[in-house]
Amino acid sequence: MRIDDPVMALPRRAVMVQGETVASYLWRLSALNGMSFEELARHIGAPRTIGAADPGVQEVRLGPVARRRLAEASGRPLAQLTRALVSLSSSGISARVRRQVLVEPWPDGWLPVRACKWCALGRSEPPVWRVPSERWAVCVRHRRWTATDQGCFQIGLEQLPEVVDAHVRRVRLERRTGPYARALMADAQQVAVYWWQCRQMAWRGVWLKRQEILGVDRSALWAVPLVVYPEAVVVAEAMAVRERQRAVRRGFAGGPAGWSTGRWTAWVGERLGMRAEMAAGGHRGLEAWLMAHRNTVPVVARLAQQEERAVPRSVPLPLLKPHRTIPAHGPLEEASCLPWRLGSPMTSVSSGQPGATGRGAGGP
Repeated sequence: MRIDDPVMALPRRAVMVQGETVASYLWRLSALNGMSFEELARHIGAPRTIGAADPGVQEVRLGPVARRRLAEASGRPLAQLTRALVSLSSSGISARVRRQVLVEPWPDGWLPVRACKWCALGRSEPPVWRVPSERWAVCVRHRRWTATDQGCFQIGLEQLPEVVDAHVRRVRLERRTGPYARALMADAQQVAVYWWQCRQMAWRGVWLKRQEILGVDRSALWAVPLVVYPEAVVVAEAMAVRERQRAVRRGFAGGPAGWSTGRWTAWVGERLGMRAEMAAGGHRGLEAWLMAHRNTVPVVARLAQQEERAVPRSVPLPLLKPHRTIPAHGPLEEASCLPWRLGSPMTSVSSGQPGATGRGAGGP
């Protein structure tokens, strides 16, 4: 069979899952039709020497010819495949390249996340793997948290409805803000990590209660993104409000630079219901973010344009310094401009980086 010959559609079609990896889809499609992965790969143009792919750690890259043949074999329009398999068109393989099918490992830290088992129930025997955007994912429909750290696992969120509600708000924020929302969510999570490691803000309140519900203590670092998630979303929403002001070179609430830091951090504390904790030291994590996102327009010039309106919430935000490029996949912390990392001592942060002061390192 030549590479440009038409391909007969397979007898059975696999249900599409939004965000699924190409490797996972090929794995499911081949199993559904009683084929091995290698047989299906050769069916769409792979060389005879191709080996098996492990969807848990590897991705399959398809060139334009292989993508067309996959659409024919699966009985699906190519546009539908491209919408569901979000990594399908990012292979970098041109139509002139002879090898149209490649099996590659995901980069370090970019492990796929297994889809909610209830979403995949009855669709196929093999599990469904989704393209990594973080090391975890939330299924709003079935109220489940799935993650890849410390192996693959899923947690029911019936006792943590605020996590599901927060994810709904995050999706709304991403829809309104555009790609910049990923950077803001990454920064907000890092601020929450700062609070968690310095034992500030919610560590004796809602975070402790969530740890008790999960049956973990502070040593379970895999649980931290889940524990701090609702508060991180609130912070991301507040960051988006502030960045819409900065996009038109205004301070928070239209005020000059001298008002911005204290008023904004106090406002975030009010939104979190933690005004006292914010004043007692929680403001330091936010001030580190403000330093990296400071408004460089002189106060005189800013006051002269106070009548200019902020960017409407329905209009996506442009990328603002220090975020000029935002990785679409991989660990969320990689999209953050803040230097500290979960599990690393706060005192090890270089003093030359934004927010890297010794203050708050030991907690209140």
